[in-house]
Amino acid sequence: MTSSSPVKLLEGRPFPEIAANVLRDVADAASAAGAAWFVGGATARDILTTHRFGIDQTRATRDVDIGVSIASWHDHQQLRNALVATGRFVQNEKQAQRLDYRSPETGQPTWLDIVPFGGLELKGENVIAWPPDGAFCLNVEGFDEALRAALPVELGRDLVVLVASLPALAMLKIIAWRDRHTDNNRDAVDLRFLLATYSLAGNMDRIYGGDADDLLDTWGDDPDKAGAALLAHDMMSLLTPFTREHIIDALDPLTPYPLILTQMMGGAHRLLSVGDDKPELTEGLFDAFRSTVLKA
Repeated sequence: MTSSSPVKLLEGRPFPEIAANVLRDVADAASAAGAAWFVGGATARDILTTHRFGIDQTRATRDVDIGVSIASWHDHQQLRNALVATGRFVQNEKQAQRLDYRSPETGQPTWLDIVPFGGLELKGENVIAWPPDGAFCLNVEGFDEALRAALPVELGRDLVVLVASLPALAMLKIIAWRDRHTDNNRDAVDLRFLLATYSLAGNMDRIYGGDADDLLDTWGDDPDKAGAALLAHDMMSLLTPFTREHIIDALDPLTPYPLILTQMMGGAHRLLSVGDDKPELTEGLFDAFRSTVLKA
């Protein structure tokens, strides 16, 4: 955890009440289980961009994603049982990690994806396999790093939770892209959003006269490129040597126009649109990001 004082959200951009209620239940269940956890995925992205800095999204987030550091599958099931016992959650019939939630006040539905890690990985791997048959597997590489770097955020009255930082989200997006880029380009496009908005996410003071002002000089006084480079710098400070190797492999340093960059463009399938969508903008952001990764 990188900060002890909770991050405050913008008054005009409150966190959705239904998601806050889900996380209150998670906080109670995790506390009873003695399990450390963090908010991840698009939920974390929205908290640290839209709700903290007013950076708009074009793809709404309906679900809540969390990672839970827990010792055993038995403990994981006990935590899930505690949530189901509230009467507000039920096990999703198709996805093992998912609990469906319905607000008792409004009837509004959402869902909670719980990814356990920390004591459940297959021997010698960063993969978890759900019991009983292990048919459903997930890669949890980077989750320990994300938990260590998570930020305490005040989401509502008496609700402070750990949220994966934007550099940690960039790391997790690249790891996810390595696993599933043949299915869709979503992870690459989500990474592009982080590259394009990191300067706006509370980092302008660092870029102009702060600890990152050298990046502004390096990237031709372009704050967006400097922000992408700063994101790479901050991300690399989180990585283990093992994860660093995988990040560099995904960025394909020997290829001028690698697949992850091609997928960042999104084409007609773009999911998140940020500012000027000209290809050279994305190319410049990626170049700043990858170059900084390789120098770290």
